[in-house]
Amino acid sequence: MIQLSNDFLSPDLRQEIKNLQDEIEDFRKQPLDSIAVEKLREHFRTHHIYHSSGIEGNRLTLQETSLVLKEGIDITGKPLKDSIEVKNLGIAFDFLHELVDQDVEITENYLKQLHSLIIGDNPSLNPGDYRNIGVLITGSEHKPPEPFEVPIRMRELFEWIKANKDENPIIVAAIAHHELVKIHPFKDGNGRTARLLLNLILLKNGFPICNIKRSERPDYYNALSLADEGEYEPIIEVVAKNCIELFSEYTRVRDESNRLKDWAKRIGSIDTQQRLAMRKAEFELWLNRVNQIKLEFKQIVSVIDENIESYYVSFYEYPPITFEKYQQLKERGIAPSTNFFSIRFHNNDTNRIVATLMFRFYRSNNKYPLTPNVIPIELNMYDADSGDFKFIGYTEYSKAISLRSFYIADDGRVVIRYANSDEGNPNWEKDHTDENVTDAVQRFFEKVFSSILGIR
Repeated sequence: MIQLSNDFLSPDLRQEIKNLQDEIEDFRKQPLDSIAVEKLREHFRTHHIYHSSGIEGNRLTLQETSLVLKEGIDITGKPLKDSIEVKNLGIAFDFLHELVDQDVEITENYLKQLHSLIIGDNPSLNPGDYRNIGVLITGSEHKPPEPFEVPIRMRELFEWIKANKDENPIIVAAIAHHELVKIHPFKDGNGRTARLLLNLILLKNGFPICNIKRSERPDYYNALSLADEGEYEPIIEVVAKNCIELFSEYTRVRDESNRLKDWAKRIGSIDTQQRLAMRKAEFELWLNRVNQIKLEFKQIVSVIDENIESYYVSFYEYPPITFEKYQQLKERGIAPSTNFFSIRFHNNDTNRIVATLMFRFYRSNNKYPLTPNVIPIELNMYDADSGDFKFIGYTEYSKAISLRSFYIADDGRVVIRYANSDEGNPNWEKDHTDENVTDAVQRFFEKVFSSILGIR
């Protein structure tokens, strides 16, 4: 086998191959997505099989080749062997990719399996076995080795491939491919098998496959003949040219994929902005509705304070709810610092705070399983023993004050929730949609006056 050295190729070709290797290594930093890889694999599979079989005389067109591979049908009006040849080569090509995906070492056994798949079930051609007869290569002055020499030469070939695994894959693949054609180890299918070995070496090293075209057959055969005489540059140049051509397809698809992603991001950004605008508009409507509830309480507090002498009633507003907190409340039912407003009752005679009632935004998912996106304004009462607010249903005034919460329904109506003491359980709650907010607030204060302040 040939010994590779720095002066083995012309400086221009060696630089061209190195440039491709550098571009491939740079390409790996931003690989294709799986869908693009699958599309390219199917595209190259069809083209490889069309050209590789065509070099050997197959008469199917590219469209017919694609139809046979995809549908598994035989082409009417064309020799049956052409369709069978394409099907077999398709199976062999898929096996080649399995070997690449599994990252196995390239061995004679795998090569024989590839050959067996290419030949199919024709026993006269000894699929997967080296030839036991002498052969001649039509149109070539080269005489392949005798049958007894084939196993030795093949073993040397695979040892050479292994020994040169760190050399540029294009050089190794091109020379190994030529050497296989030169040895001609099988009765039939040597060219197709050699081109699969060529691509197996390339793919295992992360290079694009090499599709030597039907139209290149004269130059391809001439390059192989020159390699028979020890002039390897032409066949390496054929392989390099086709690899560069197919790699440009990889970069084209990646650029298209990136443009598609950028386009999708722009659309996504517009969609996000529109959805955000809709949510903000929804938030503004919601905020307007809950503020109307707050104003009802604030107005009554103001009127009460002007007319009752025994008590001083104060109204306190907490910082307004932000859009971000609104989002959290919708999604989780809870967010930090969501107190809405509070009402404090002072006894003017004793200068003592009698009661503090506070409304906050909070949703118990157990109490609102059928309305998970609502944001209730829940009534709480200050508990002197714990020094904190408690849900009104957990206080001694649970039965006396039946109001539990307000919330805005999807249709914009205010829903008022009461404890239904008729059910025998003061914590059992029921929604009311037929009562206006003003009446509900007045009734709430009447309950507070009678049960907490003793004004009946």
